[in-house]
Amino acid sequence: MKKNHELPIDVPRGQTQEGVNQKVISYLFENFPKDIKLKALDLPCGTLEFLTCVKQLFPDAELTGADIFAPEKKAGINFRQMDLTEDFTIPEDQKFDLVTTISGVMMFSNTLRFVKNAADKLLPGGTFILTNDNNATIKDRLAYFFLGRYRIFNLVFEDNQVMTENVPVNELVRLIRTHGIRIDDIEYTSFSLKDLVFAPFALVAYLSQWLYLKRLNTQLPQKLISEMYPFKQLLCKHYIIRGTKI
Repeated sequence: MKKNHELPIDVPRGQTQEGVNQKVISYLFENFPKDIKLKALDLPCGTLEFLTCVKQLFPDAELTGADIFAPEKKAGINFRQMDLTEDFTIPEDQKFDLVTTISGVMMFSNTLRFVKNAADKLLPGGTFILTNDNNATIKDRLAYFFLGRYRIFNLVFEDNQVMTENVPVNELVRLIRTHGIRIDDIEYTSFSLKDLVFAPFALVAYLSQWLYLKRLNTQLPQKLISEMYPFKQLLCKHYIIRGTKI
């Protein structure tokens, strides 16, 4: 396993929060050998920026992206046009070593079906990576207290609104765990220094939440709960869930 290696490529931000693609690509670079014939599926793939980076690091990888709209073709990357809120049209016997979804679950409904279908495409021992915007920052909580809305979602949705699905971390954890994937770790990221002004409010909220969680009767592992609700959750705009198909 490679550790603390600087990436040999530039990773674009893409259609997600700052640094998210960088974090996911770095994880792959540190945990998979360069010559691996990695079979990877990205859902939704957008403009293929993420998979292009994966191809640069793993030239022998077999990469597939899927989305409702077809992007510009990229050499060495397969594409399947499909509605990810419905059952996947990928052949039943086609399985993958890696399935990623970068900032995808906010864009479409039927989250349960999506996670079920994504988990079904993984080989046993395969890696699952899902990232999502964090709707529980201290700014979100203050916005909800004063305005009745979360920071990243408008109080009123237009008929053609694209980003509408406010899926919290506890629901994603439940869906992932109940569809045959062991959660290995959760990492919060995309922190902005300007948000330190909210740190005093975050500290009060964290202490209250910590006391509440200590008294909560649950069957979930304490390590997992701690990773779901660290202090960083109150200041970071995004989180990354990594898991393994059982």
